[in-house]
Amino acid sequence: MQQDVPANPHYAREEWLRLIGETPPPLRALIRVLAETHRVALADHFYRHMLSTDEGRLFLDHDTVNTRLRHSMQHWLVELFRCDGEADIDAAIAHQRHVGEVHARIHLPVHLMTRGARQLRQQLYRLLAQQDLTRQDLTRAHAYVCETIDLAMELMNAAYTRSTARQTRTEEAYRHYALGQNLSLERERQRASLLDWSQNVLFSLHLHDATSPLPSLGRSEFGMWLSHKAEVIFERSDELEQIETQLERVDNIVLPLLQQAADAGQRRLRSRELQETLDEIHFLLGTLFDRHVEVENGRDALTRLLNRRFLPAVLSREIQLHQRSQQQFGVLLIDLDHFKGINDTHGHEGGDRVLQQAAQLITACVRAGDFVFRYGGEEILVVLVELGHDDLMRIAETLRSRFEAQAFTVTNGREIRVSVSVGVALYDGHPDYQYLIGRADDALYQAKRGGRNRVVDADAMT
Repeated sequence: MQQDVPANPHYAREEWLRLIGETPPPLRALIRVLAETHRVALADHFYRHMLSTDEGRLFLDHDTVNTRLRHSMQHWLVELFRCDGEADIDAAIAHQRHVGEVHARIHLPVHLMTRGARQLRQQLYRLLAQQDLTRQDLTRAHAYVCETIDLAMELMNAAYTRSTARQTRTEEAYRHYALGQNLSLERERQRASLLDWSQNVLFSLHLHDATSPLPSLGRSEFGMWLSHKAEVIFERSDELEQIETQLERVDNIVLPLLQQAADAGQRRLRSRELQETLDEIHFLLGTLFDRHVEVENGRDALTRLLNRRFLPAVLSREIQLHQRSQQQFGVLLIDLDHFKGINDTHGHEGGDRVLQQAAQLITACVRAGDFVFRYGGEEILVVLVELGHDDLMRIAETLRSRFEAQAFTVTNGREIRVSVSVGVALYDGHPDYQYLIGRADDALYQAKRGGRNRVVDADAMT
């Protein structure tokens, strides 16, 4: 029995060869010429249609994507109908799989892919209708166009399905890792964050500056942890939704009324209301943590940082948050300068100690809602949430200067100096997280090429 495309990679090649063999060469040549001649118009029609819907604009309304993908679409069309032998077909099959993996990475819905394919088929049918063809040849040409595009879509969808399944497993693994944190310690940390925030509110009330808004709970350390990490750890539990409701009530109702309180009596009343709401949040938070078990796993064994296999899950979620709320975020790619020399001079034990201290330094400089990954041998990647360009650069420079100032202990109690190069990239709307990492990597390369011990902004390179 024949196997389907995902199980048997030879199936698509055999089908493609069969299709080429059944279609007269003059018809294939005509279709190839039409695709090449009208490639710009076909690509323009495709993207004009895709950008006419809100759903399509969510994935394609970005200058870099739009400009680059128009050219890619033209190349894809020409390549698809230029296939004439096994070498061409193998290259085309590899290309369709790559496209399917990219679509999965940016979470492009399958129905948008098939809708786009339908638009291309219709346009090619119209072009064929304008040619001087017999009814039989027109039918054969239609069949060739239809089956060729369908084969491409089968390959894309097979790769899409495999890649999506891998992503789902990774996201679930990340959730299990997050559950494996020391939840007792995390609970106390978030309780302390709530207490710090409430003390800031009381301090602001004591100053009684009516022109300055009271500190937002949603923008606090606790609020960012709730938005970016709690949903991963606890999924959509009832307590989490109740905490989010109470947080919105604090920011949108309780704090404005407290700010507007005209006298001491009203302030006491509103302060009591705020405290009751915070008590409710504390109770729900305790219940939330109590319902989950402690299992320690999923960290990088040496640095105790996040394993990089969780990076796709984290970045994909941050991109989805950005698409919903336009919250900015960015990444820092940090490389320990001359790390090979440290290993050569002080041995791998000395290098390991430097990495451990570097991880501790970086973790101490970021917030509860941020993410720190062991990215490579001596590379560490930081995802900074809810920050704009200036704050990203400030934190990157702070990290660089902290490294420059700190003495790192290696073997036998000896101390050395270690510098870092940092590539900074603010998320710019591109739906593929690999593009964001690539920009940070390019900036890091420039930092190292420029002499190391420096910060380079990806935006400044364009």
